[in-house]
Amino acid sequence: MAERRYGAELEAAIDAAVVALLVAHGPEAVTMEAVAARAKTSKPVLYRRWPDRRALLRDVLLRAAVATIPHEDTGSYRTDMLAILRGWVTLFTGPQAAALRAVVAAMTYDAELAAAFRGGVIEWRKQEMSALLNRGIQRGDVRPDVSIEIARELGQSVLWHRLLISGDPITDELITQLVDDLLVPYVRPR
Repeated sequence: MAERRYGAELEAAIDAAVVALLVAHGPEAVTMEAVAARAKTSKPVLYRRWPDRRALLRDVLLRAAVATIPHEDTGSYRTDMLAILRGWVTLFTGPQAAALRAVVAAMTYDAELAAAFRGGVIEWRKQEMSALLNRGIQRGDVRPDVSIEIARELGQSVLWHRLLISGDPITDELITQLVDDLLVPYVRPR
């Protein structure tokens, strides 16, 4: 029997159901029926918010990223990047890590899922990183001729590689080293 819940309580139950299904069985298990059953709600409740399972999956992953990865201006490129990469560490070492690995693996054979993930989580991060770098240029701690496209991906690419490929530890020491030895020197005005 579906429980009557609203707002944040319902959203948390839906999010938890999606992540649990992703971790246990992969993205193909995230169906409206399975999410409704696990979240103890109804399919019409889900369909009022999302047209299909891919939109649901995209929104749940985007909410997790937005909640975990800071996007506020700290006043300097270095502290912005430390905060952002530490947010990625939280995602990549917490309960969502297995879900992210499952989504990325499924993207190789599910073009619609790939488009949803790239259009949601990845596009949001690209926009946020571009804005961060432009703020740094205006402040003077990022050189005006820096390649925004490369700079916005440098630190995150190491973390994604460790999550998906090498399995090497993702630690705070790594974050500090990436920021101080790679990112800040790359963007620093010459």
